[in-house]
Amino acid sequence: MKTIDLMEKLKKRPIFKVQDVERLAYCSREYAKLIVNRLKKRGYVTRVMRNVYTTKSDIFVVASNIVYPSYISFWSAACFLGYTEQIVNTISVATTRKIRPLKFEGYTIRFVPLKHFFGYRKMTTSEGDIFVAEDEKLIIDAFLRPSECGNFDEIQKIFKNANISKNKIVGYLKMVNNNSIAKKIGFLLEKTKNIDIADSFRLDNNYPVLNPFAKEWKKRSSKWRLRI
Repeated sequence: MKTIDLMEKLKKRPIFKVQDVERLAYCSREYAKLIVNRLKKRGYVTRVMRNVYTTKSDIFVVASNIVYPSYISFWSAACFLGYTEQIVNTISVATTRKIRPLKFEGYTIRFVPLKHFFGYRKMTTSEGDIFVAEDEKLIIDAFLRPSECGNFDEIQKIFKNANISKNKIVGYLKMVNNNSIAKKIGFLLEKTKNIDIADSFRLDNNYPVLNPFAKEWKKRSSKWRLRI
């Protein structure tokens, strides 16, 4: 197969492996490795990790297609969706299993295993498909792993800018089944969106702190049973 024909096929994939070249070029594994090395030396493809390569430059396309299933979430999703003015150099990817972080083109790609893995969508771009958290799941993920969002101000920006469906967020929170997170999200939705979900949950008598980064709190919310 001519290089130009092979490259046209590889460009249709967000990432590819040596095995893919082997199938596309109808060649042996060893010769496929040789082809990939030649393409890499010519600058046609970039190595992502062992046995994984790409023709793409969009970090979100690459990061969300390395592992299946996975999706961009946390601070990285807020950046991609325009919910923060901050520029991130670490891309956080929600996954179902633990995977070591890697470096790619000046970025660090971190894989964050989540027990509650759902609520993401596919967005098609000129570079390829990007898998990213739905807004309702993004605000849940922000409280499942707050350290991945930087600080509480960034979490609040997500709430202010996100487009939230009341029915969907209630359904997702019931799937997560975490009373503390339901209280925090309920409080912030009422404050930023005038969305009241209190009647959808039976809140316990524990009073968690709203801000997961705070060491002190000033008052209590009796409605949401929170320290704020």
